[in-house]
Amino acid sequence: MLLDYDVALEDDFQQLLAHLPAPVRDLLTDVDTDAHHERQAVYTLFGAGSPTSELTQAVECLALATNLNRASFTLKPTLNDLAISKAQAYASQYLSQHFNQLVVHATGLADTMKQDLFTAATELPLANLNRLRLNFNQRERIADFLKDTKYRSARLTGLSAELAASLADTDAAVSGLARAIGETIGIIAKIHHDVQDTRQIADFHERLLRGDYPLPLLFGFENEAGYFYDFFHQTHQPTADQFVAAQQKVLATGLEPALTMANELVDQARLDCQQLPAGDTRQRVERALERLTATNSEA
Repeated sequence: MLLDYDVALEDDFQQLLAHLPAPVRDLLTDVDTDAHHERQAVYTLFGAGSPTSELTQAVECLALATNLNRASFTLKPTLNDLAISKAQAYASQYLSQHFNQLVVHATGLADTMKQDLFTAATELPLANLNRLRLNFNQRERIADFLKDTKYRSARLTGLSAELAASLADTDAAVSGLARAIGETIGIIAKIHHDVQDTRQIADFHERLLRGDYPLPLLFGFENEAGYFYDFFHQTHQPTADQFVAAQQKVLATGLEPALTMANELVDQARLDCQQLPAGDTRQRVERALERLTATNSEA
């Protein structure tokens, strides 16, 4: 976990899960705990001290809907896999409608914040569609990684920050800065997740097979184009030893530039942080960015 979060937000999240209809709840067997803790962390940065409410879980409804209807497929799916996938699509629709109800009936929430939430709910499925096309139709590049992350996982992190700032009665300018900083932190978190997956051969192997390449591998493509062209264009699936060799090549050529990108993003967030009004919120964000810098150095 990169940053700390208010445990009251986790209590709210567990209550959200507990009150979902059983057929929907039963399908939530693979909740991305790290991701929702990251969103809770940025919410805490910009909304510390403000009361939690049912509305704090609006973004989590979008996240759960996205997680259920993923932009990837099970390798060699069985009939049961296909049935579960269809059930997950229906459950995703339910969660999207539940999100709409939360926002529509929210009191004391600025119209601009409501519009941002509704816009995200409309655009997230398109971002997932683009991710699916990227998985199967072309080789992902570093620019694609940044765009994809910004419009999917980082967008949700940014919305959590913006919602916290809005509920804390800050002005629109501060809410906009909160969203920008939250999105940047979301991209940094994704980079750290990709670094961790690259270090674990099982995760690295699985992600390559489903076409969801971690960022260090994309840098590996740039630095060792010939090697990875040969690796991915074999007539047969690479052997276990070849996957291990590819992982080691990525660790040697792609890890450092990925972490350098994370540091550059921290610097970008610092510039945005300097525009925040002086006070507790700005101090919390500054400390969080210092912690991210230290984490980058230790990775």
